[in-house]
Amino acid sequence: MEQTVLSPALSGKFISEKSQHVKIEKKGIERLSEEIFSSLRENKLQIPETGAKSIHPDKTHPKAVDWVFILDALNFCFWSKNKETQWTVCGYTGYYALEAALHRAIQEGIDILNPEYYSKITNTELSNIFRGDTNAVIPLLDKRLSVLHEVGNILINKYNSTFETCLKDSNKSAVKLLSILVDNFPCFRDEADYKGQRVSLYKRAQILVSDLWNFFDGSGWGEFHDIDEMTMFADYRVPQVLVYFGALTYSDELMEKLNKDILLPNGSEEEVEIRGCSIHAVELIKERTGELIKEAGLTAEVPNSSLIDYYLWCYRRKYAQEMEKIPYHKTLSVYY
Repeated sequence: MEQTVLSPALSGKFISEKSQHVKIEKKGIERLSEEIFSSLRENKLQIPETGAKSIHPDKTHPKAVDWVFILDALNFCFWSKNKETQWTVCGYTGYYALEAALHRAIQEGIDILNPEYYSKITNTELSNIFRGDTNAVIPLLDKRLSVLHEVGNILINKYNSTFETCLKDSNKSAVKLLSILVDNFPCFRDEADYKGQRVSLYKRAQILVSDLWNFFDGSGWGEFHDIDEMTMFADYRVPQVLVYFGALTYSDELMEKLNKDILLPNGSEEEVEIRGCSIHAVELIKERTGELIKEAGLTAEVPNSSLIDYYLWCYRRKYAQEMEKIPYHKTLSVYY
């Protein structure tokens, strides 16, 4: 009998209750909830300005949906051991460098949004698309090649060569789109075994759903009646902010490993605990922010987990130097 996989929200709760290396701290949850609450303006959460303008096609672009899909199919593992080996494109780092590289490819006439092209793309062609400002190369290039071949072939064989078909099949349900992704595209199936239970983190699958919602302003291709069901996207940067605010604390043993830059294997107990506790911490922050809004007698909408995640991610970018004193975990994985 196949074991039941807990949803990301239930996985986060389960992991946080059994976690040995990572703890959620009530004081830090309160502090961060107050930070989020104080950033509400005109009933909306004001996202910290990162100073980086996103580089992407307009939402009216005929292949806008496939643009978001490809971006999040490749949205993993941008960290480097040091600044010298950091991959940059047009001065951008990390995820923004990925956007810049793909945007440049489109401008150069490369058919990067067409699965007929990228399902057969060669290592040389992909290296050219991801050429950086220096000799530093994008991490896990071979894995990115495999991911493009995998998702390209699935779109061709099952979805009329466009991710729009998956969106139509989801019928404006974020939860349905999430299950289409994890059931049909193995590279989005971000799961682990933790203390005898199959858990799910689904970082890239959930961020893809939320990015569509964000990119299309919650309408058209981005309309989902249940977007609030998505949790935060458990990566390696948002936990760093949660530790900075004291919402998470790590055991001395784990902190020592992070300070020594020891890689945590994907699926290892410590790595799963960092990610699972991050998911549950953001759920608690969302809950407490809702209470603060109510106590203040405001009519503001409670920010959902994906908005809180985006707030924390941008906060990390805005205060990057300040964050350097908090080590973050490093894992080589296609899942984040």
